[in-house]
Amino acid sequence: MTKTWLGRKSLRKKRLWLPLLLTLLLLFLFVVAQRPSLTKATWIWDAQLIASQPEEIVAFAKQNQINLIYLQIKPVEISPRDYRTFNRIASRAGIKVEALSGDPNWVFTRNRDSIGDLIAWVKAFNNRAAEDERFQGIHVDIEPYLLPEWKKERDVVVLQWMKNMEYLVAETKKDTSLLVSADLPFWVDSVHVPGTQEPLSSWMLQRLDSITLMAYRNFADGPNGILSIVEKIVDDANDQKQRSVIVGVNILDSGEGAHVSFHERGTEEMMSELAILHRALADNPGYGGSAIHDYESWKQVSQREEKL
Repeated sequence: MTKTWLGRKSLRKKRLWLPLLLTLLLLFLFVVAQRPSLTKATWIWDAQLIASQPEEIVAFAKQNQINLIYLQIKPVEISPRDYRTFNRIASRAGIKVEALSGDPNWVFTRNRDSIGDLIAWVKAFNNRAAEDERFQGIHVDIEPYLLPEWKKERDVVVLQWMKNMEYLVAETKKDTSLLVSADLPFWVDSVHVPGTQEPLSSWMLQRLDSITLMAYRNFADGPNGILSIVEKIVDDANDQKQRSVIVGVNILDSGEGAHVSFHERGTEEMMSELAILHRALADNPGYGGSAIHDYESWKQVSQREEKL
């Protein structure tokens, strides 16, 4: 009798725990489902390629699990029809496309019209395009630190940069759901908003949908490795926006030093180091994924390896 009673008591406990466990499991799955998926992106700087080889580009992207392309906008050289065709092919392959443009001189408020022209072109393009032919966002590459004024009067340049980024976001978001993102150097957290101790990276994170850090190193671990140069900004993003920091690596033959590009090390080692990066950062809600700079260089190295 005692054994039977104990057995029934144990069974009742299990029955009580089972709904709770199922509830916790469903809650976990719901939270995971709500988090945006990780990005794997690349840049296309030679937009002429989309006119001559759209299918080839998309096939390469699919093969390498790319789900986002930053595509340079050349309104004079490339027809809207070619952009529509490429965006449609990419969309059907599950790949988003963002309009890419920029120039160091876009940092100055006197050149704000160039930013306005880009925004106006993208909006007009999307208004005339079918849903699966539209750009999903605007991605800028400005890099004002390449200008001589950066060393001479940094605070003045930074303040104008901030004003133009506010303009970019405000104008883009008017009557659209377009995302706004930007390429930034990995050391942007060492630059402060003039007159404050706020890192410029934090200021950018608050305003942009995402940032792509140009963390151009060809190893993930160790001093001066990819992880060490991005971890502070990713940590900051954890408290601000989910999936907002995309970590960019380089496979371009840049000539800037042996440690900044995977051009010589090759695609296999690049993917291996990116896997280390992902494992280390995957639990950070601010980590948005990775980006490889750029499509042409990546493809060239891949073709080189196929001949070996």
